[in-house]
Amino acid sequence: MRILVITDKRLASLRNGRDLRVWHLCRELARRHELYLLTVNLSSLDNFNEGLVGLADVFKTMNDAPTLPTNSPSLKRHFRRNDSNYYSLSYPHHFSVVTKAISDICEQNSISHMIVCSLSLAEFVRPFSSNKKILFDLMDSEVLTLTREIQFFPPWPLQPKTSLKAHLMRARRTKMEACLPHWFNHVTTINDADSDTVRKLSGISTNISTIPNGVSTDLVATFDANSHVAKRRGVAFWGNLSFKPNSDAVRSFYKNVYRPYLAPAGIEWCVVGRDAELWLLEEAKRDHGIRLTGYVDNISSVLAEYPIMVNPMRIGSGLKNKVLEAFAMGLAVVSTGLGVEALCKAREGIDYMRADEPEKTAFAIKLLIENECLRLSMIKSARKLVSEHYTWSKVAGDFDALLCSL
Repeated sequence: MRILVITDKRLASLRNGRDLRVWHLCRELARRHELYLLTVNLSSLDNFNEGLVGLADVFKTMNDAPTLPTNSPSLKRHFRRNDSNYYSLSYPHHFSVVTKAISDICEQNSISHMIVCSLSLAEFVRPFSSNKKILFDLMDSEVLTLTREIQFFPPWPLQPKTSLKAHLMRARRTKMEACLPHWFNHVTTINDADSDTVRKLSGISTNISTIPNGVSTDLVATFDANSHVAKRRGVAFWGNLSFKPNSDAVRSFYKNVYRPYLAPAGIEWCVVGRDAELWLLEEAKRDHGIRLTGYVDNISSVLAEYPIMVNPMRIGSGLKNKVLEAFAMGLAVVSTGLGVEALCKAREGIDYMRADEPEKTAFAIKLLIENECLRLSMIKSARKLVSEHYTWSKVAGDFDALLCSL
């Protein structure tokens, strides 16, 4: 098959969940098919960088659509009921230019299938749904993410502007996500909860599937001997700290678990990632039990010192890649139910410990620190789970089979 992959930004960093998924799936698919890449940059503020190394080995050609105009969008956009025609109303000329670019690539390369990797691209590829097989990889349902985020907003009438904006955005996203299974051959998400959301919105269940993320087999092999006695008595968390679900998790964990339970017990908390908020930077200066590393190129060098990964996620959707990474690298995982909901094959109490309340989270952490036999048993089981079900080669095989069935 000849497949056109369309993204809304340049593939740039494997620390970004979206880039991670697109890169690994495409690298595996390229072993069987011819792949072509088109980047439709939908932010006039974004500057293209060099992108990931090795893209030329995956894609036969790589093209960039014209960048979004810097002029103000048309006022017609304010009259839309949903976001399925945002760009055609806001930038009608640019919309025509991009769809023409897609058409040209398809004609020049005899494209039969498309993989589309962003909700904002739906209206650009909808005109091609009648003569191309289109797999729309939604990844995370924005409706589900917004619904969970709204639950933690301050009670009305505090922050009315933020609340109204979120509710309006959710209403528009609801109508748009409901259209996807009607417009395209198949829709995939990373998490059953996301898939269920799209099914309920669209009223369709036959062409919606869950394809989770994976980890590299090299990562599993590298840490095969990581069932070690940890060097530090502590827990680790990592991720992009400007990402709302991560920043919320960090703040909640600090206030409800670390400060009242872990700090008095002398248990260290390591946070790895860029863009830590000011309050966390200041707390780390006052409290030597909080270790902030910032962004780290080789994250494994830091994580190898810790016995436990904590995943206190309260909002968001999709799959938390950090859990799979922890499983592969030999860290025992303590997580909220939401933090592991995408891993349907993971078994509570065997592959990880679930804790949704602060007291239970602290208890699980202390238990795993003190009980080395339990911790190592959990690590061994979780690593086996990853090797059998959550490697990129296994996940891409399922994705390929779905693509070929269209």
